[in-house]
Amino acid sequence: MNILMSVKQELQHIIEAMHAVTNVDITIVDEDLQRIASTVDEGFSLGAKAPIYSAFHKCIITGDQYFLENPKEDPLCSECVNIENCMELVELCIPIKFSGKIIGVIGMCAYDEKARQNLLMNRESFMNFESQLVHIISTVLSEKKIMKMLEYSSSELMTLINSLNEGIIIINNNHEIINTNKYANDKLNIDTYSIPDIWNLLSEKVYNAFVDKDFTGEVGPVKLNNKEFVINANPIMVKDKREGTVLVLSDFDKMKESVIEFSRKKDMVTFDDIVGESELLKQARREAMQVADSDVPVLILGETGTGKEVFARAIHNLSARKNEVFMAINCGAIPENLIESELFGYEKGSFTGANVRGNPGKFEICKDGTLFLDEIGDLPLSMQVKLNRVLEEKEILRVGGNTPIKVNPRIISATHRSLASMVEKNLFRDDLYYRLNVVPIYLPPLRERGYDVIILSRYFLNRFNNIYKKQFKGFTTEAEQLLMGYKFPGNIRELRNLIEYAVIFEEGSYIGAENLRKKVAPSSGRNLKLSELTRLYEKSVISNKIQELGGDLESKKEAARQLGISIATLYRKLE
Repeated sequence: MNILMSVKQELQHIIEAMHAVTNVDITIVDEDLQRIASTVDEGFSLGAKAPIYSAFHKCIITGDQYFLENPKEDPLCSECVNIENCMELVELCIPIKFSGKIIGVIGMCAYDEKARQNLLMNRESFMNFESQLVHIISTVLSEKKIMKMLEYSSSELMTLINSLNEGIIIINNNHEIINTNKYANDKLNIDTYSIPDIWNLLSEKVYNAFVDKDFTGEVGPVKLNNKEFVINANPIMVKDKREGTVLVLSDFDKMKESVIEFSRKKDMVTFDDIVGESELLKQARREAMQVADSDVPVLILGETGTGKEVFARAIHNLSARKNEVFMAINCGAIPENLIESELFGYEKGSFTGANVRGNPGKFEICKDGTLFLDEIGDLPLSMQVKLNRVLEEKEILRVGGNTPIKVNPRIISATHRSLASMVEKNLFRDDLYYRLNVVPIYLPPLRERGYDVIILSRYFLNRFNNIYKKQFKGFTTEAEQLLMGYKFPGNIRELRNLIEYAVIFEEGSYIGAENLRKKVAPSSGRNLKLSELTRLYEKSVISNKIQELGGDLESKKEAARQLGISIATLYRKLE
């Protein structure tokens, strides 16, 4: 019998207790990758095997521990047979060693954004936490007497709990405090020799809020001892029976700072990242920079793939709200019956399938930041009414809730549709349209940006050279002519994908037209009339000269002189 299988029940109890404390799922597999114990509810039945060449498998082979911030994109998991179906957002794997031999792996996995943030923000603590848990498992295997094993595990558990950078309060089913950790004692000034009643410690208001929730779910932020905390209640379940509750107190200020900092670093986009020198793009860039530092609503108009979200992020990062949360939501990608809960959140038990703790919405999460409403034209009329009211009153109600929550995000919206035409056809509310369309910014399609096609192509070529470790020197003349002649219905997004494809499959020193033609429409760059080809070539020559001399007026005059044309002709041929 497998040595880990012999203590299967004890392992399950231990990781369930860990899960109640950390809210992070834990799985234990043996050296044959068979799952021995797990807190994952669905899709990972006990007895089933973990995937071959997964992080679990590599951990057993090498004996090393791994912390993967994005398993689906991590090279370690590139050969995993289940990579296409992988649902893990963050993964921590540590080998279990016993008597000098690797007998299995314990893994902590995040399957939702909240657990992901918890793992990322407490990386070192969890690595130490899991290493000590491996030690506990080895100890369990060494001990033959169950009582001694449980006593030792309990002692180790409290050591681990005391090492956490969050407050832990454990209560029984009578709501009496059984234990607290060092963090809670320090932050709330708890005297361990005279522990107060839970309603006195948390205040009667907070206590009643948890009673209403049956001590399950989240309350907060609440102020305790002049500090703000978010408190999560997690039931301790033993054989499907509740045996108490773990209250986890998280410092709200640190949570907010960590989320903002992570979001800011991950999504940092500035106007320097917006590549192109066409007059239409430069005009859009100037307008966006002028309004960035005010809270005026902005409506970004443009075809799909023109970079509307990039502009929205650049506006946010140049604004006074740059240190707050930026959040994007695609109004056309969410089922109509879920849009309200996505935007405004919901309370516990609001609908079938809802999170048992309730969930904040996008408005609540970025209440002081910037909310980007992409494809606003796809928002149903019923939600347009509610959105307009929220923007006017600056407060929301969660679905199933009755307590107003104050919010004040800056709104940047975007659409590829004509909202004005939709208003005329009664498909979009005029009051919401006028509220959103204070400053419209038009992003031109790529086909109207002339030589920007080549500038962007070279930009993407440099990027993918670095990513794929290639050393392409540029494009052939035929390839550039093909790029200039193509209409790019998918705009910048299509161009980026096209250059990436060419970088992967090109075998020469320059990107040629042959590989490009495999991805673009068969007629692209062909069957153009002589006048069209001449116009494109002249525009390319003029744009190259401007690139060489500069884009200011004097430089353009010099470019016209060198080309033997007037400045008026230069501008006409660039249009």
